[in-house]
Amino acid sequence: MRGWDGLVSSALLGTERRPPRFEELPPKIQEQLGEGDLLDAAALATLYKRAGRKPLEGLAPIPAAPGEDRPLPRPSAIRRLAAMLTGFQTTALGEWLRAADARGWGVPPEHLPALADYARGRAEYRPLVVKAAGRRASWLADLNPDWRFLHAAVVEGNDHWTHGNPIQRRSWLRSLRQRDPAAALEALKEVWPSEPAAIRLDFLGLLADGLSSADEEFCEQALDDRSKEVRRAAAGLLARIPGSQYGERMAQRVWSHLAVSQGVIAVDLPARLTVAMERDGIESQPQEGIGKRAWWFRQLLAAAPLSTYELSYLELDVEGCAPEVLQVAWAQAAVREGSAEWARALLQANTKTGNRVAELLRILPPEEWVPAIEVLRARVDIADLVGGLPVPWPAPLGNAVLDQLAQAGTARSWARLASIAARAAPAEVLNHPITREPTGEEDTWRRRLVETLIFRREMYEELS
Repeated sequence: MRGWDGLVSSALLGTERRPPRFEELPPKIQEQLGEGDLLDAAALATLYKRAGRKPLEGLAPIPAAPGEDRPLPRPSAIRRLAAMLTGFQTTALGEWLRAADARGWGVPPEHLPALADYARGRAEYRPLVVKAAGRRASWLADLNPDWRFLHAAVVEGNDHWTHGNPIQRRSWLRSLRQRDPAAALEALKEVWPSEPAAIRLDFLGLLADGLSSADEEFCEQALDDRSKEVRRAAAGLLARIPGSQYGERMAQRVWSHLAVSQGVIAVDLPARLTVAMERDGIESQPQEGIGKRAWWFRQLLAAAPLSTYELSYLELDVEGCAPEVLQVAWAQAAVREGSAEWARALLQANTKTGNRVAELLRILPPEEWVPAIEVLRARVDIADLVGGLPVPWPAPLGNAVLDQLAQAGTARSWARLASIAARAAPAEVLNHPITREPTGEEDTWRRRLVETLIFRREMYEELS
């Protein structure tokens, strides 16, 4: 500010050595100063620096946000939403948004900024907030750079593909892929050479939705991409396309190193990693605990289609490598293909699965989860099993876990399972008898479980 440095000098050196020059101050300060001294001038200048400025001119008002057609839920539901946004039972926020959307309720516009702030650092909440914002999403995104993820709601019109920001372009391509996979693939081919590696990788991942043999040629070309991450993603997509040339190549490589005869699987581990194998996504450096040759072979096994093998192989002896090399690879392939038949066989055979027990369990039909968990919990912590299952759980599983917790003691070892069940139990079981049992002050995990179940039950009642 003009004149401020002169006041500071006068204060430091003394007014005799450096007389204050009030005429250097802005006119508005001089008018208020009158016959005042140095301290008066400093006080006025300080206030002027903090708040004194001329009104800005030539500014256009912010355009009004588009309206919404959805009705709002009852006031008690809105109060619950506000409480979660201030930190109370916040982990139920996503469930509230999903439940409100499923019932046709909108979100009060005054809560949208807080929702956007909450979701900016939590990617899993962003689609929910984008949907809740509706027509106002783009309007809010333009107001705050931290809310730019709300641009994902803008998917109409080709302008967003040709001139939009990365979020808008991704949203446009994802939407088109869902409606017309072939058209989305053509749009991606046109821009592919000019996109940076990070964008190529992101867009390539969108092909997983609606993936088919029509995408094979493009993914094969991506195996020669200059980015290692893009090449790896392309290999992963090709491994999921039934009947692909990639799968056939992998199957041929497997059988060049594997033979089945007289109830024995004989393995001849690869002696070297060829250029062709590297092109198909085989990593050269092994994970900890496995040799290079076994690591290469395990990747070949995992990338080949499950149709390459027979379920009876799980019962055969293995020579030439540890049986778990094959078992871990088959578990990985079963998860990739979503094969309930292989998942069931791998779990029943008590094989080494490379920590994929929960992933295999979730492939099984939901009606098989409870009996399978009863068997598996003898060797795997039940919290690890159910923690990887999609939520909300089926009602039988929710009741079974809550029954178990109701009979449990007060040991802290049950706290993790209780924390998972508090969020995963479906709406149908939220009136479980455990919510009506008394909880002691010292029984922290049980008290938190009951409080959360009751909170969620009341939430659904308010949104009904």
